[in-house]
Amino acid sequence: MRKCMVALALVGTVVVLSTVAQGALVNFSADATSSWSDSGAVVSQNISTILPLQLTMSAQANSKFTITTTTTNESSIIWERYILTLDLQGDATFVQKDAGSTKFKTVDYVSPYRLEFLSPDEVLPGQVVTLQFDISIPDGGPFTFTLTQNPIPEPATAALLGLGALLLLARRKK
Repeated sequence: MRKCMVALALVGTVVVLSTVAQGALVNFSADATSSWSDSGAVVSQNISTILPLQLTMSAQANSKFTITTTTTNESSIIWERYILTLDLQGDATFVQKDAGSTKFKTVDYVSPYRLEFLSPDEVLPGQVVTLQFDISIPDGGPFTFTLTQNPIPEPATAALLGLGALLLLARRKK
C-alpha cells in the first residue's frame, strides 16, 4: 500500500510539473534588433516614419510571455499614443494589467487584441519610449501571430502634415 501511495505521488508531481513547464516562445522575428528566449522577447528599434511595424512570433500553446520594446522616435512627429494590435489568426491575447511604459502612463485594453498606451507624456522626436506587455497563448498550439505597432502622432502635427500634403497637391496641379 505504501509503495502505491509513493507511486501515485510521483505520478501526480510529474503531471503538475509538466503542465507548469508547458508553453514558451519558440520563434521570433522582427524588422529590428531583437533577442528572445522562451520567456519573452526584447526589441530595439528606430522609427523614422509613421507606418505600422510588424513582429512575427511563434509560441507553444498554454503560455504567457513578456515582450519589451524600446523604440526611438526618429520621425519629426510627436507621438501622443502608441497602439499595439494582435492579429486574430493565432488567438493570442494581451494579458490585462501587465502592461507599462516609460512615457505613457495610461494603458487602455480596448479588446483582448488591441492595447493602447497614452497620456500624460508624449514622445518627442529623438526621444525613446519603452513598452512592456504580456501576451497569452491559449491551449491547442503552437500558434504563429503578428503584433502590429503603430505610433500615433498628436493631432496638431497630423493636421499640419495633412495641410502640407494638400498644398503640395494644389501646387502640383498648377
